[in-house]
Amino acid sequence: MTTPKSKRTKKKVNKKRPNDNNLVLRYEDAWNYIVSHSATWRQEIVINMTPEEAKTAGGRVAEVHHEIAKEVMRLAESNRKIPPPKENWQKPE
Repeated sequence: MTTPKSKRTKKKVNKKRPNDNNLVLRYEDAWNYIVSHSATWRQEIVINMTPEEAKTAGGRVAEVHHEIAKEVMRLAESNRKIPPPKENWQKPE
């Protein structure tokens, strides 16, 4: 006689997400932090080019928008504290 295998329990991930307004502020802080700590050439691409312009430029330029967005999402949606951007960094308008 065989005994049934016990059901595997899934590990619960405790992701406490802030309410919508706080999430928006976290995204803004994460964007400012990630962009200010990126290389100058990456900052210029993200700030001065639209994703469509970057795609037509081709090569590495086309991937920069996607990479920055991915980094921002990971930081904003995590529970980690977001450090302030670099000193003397001007937030683009």
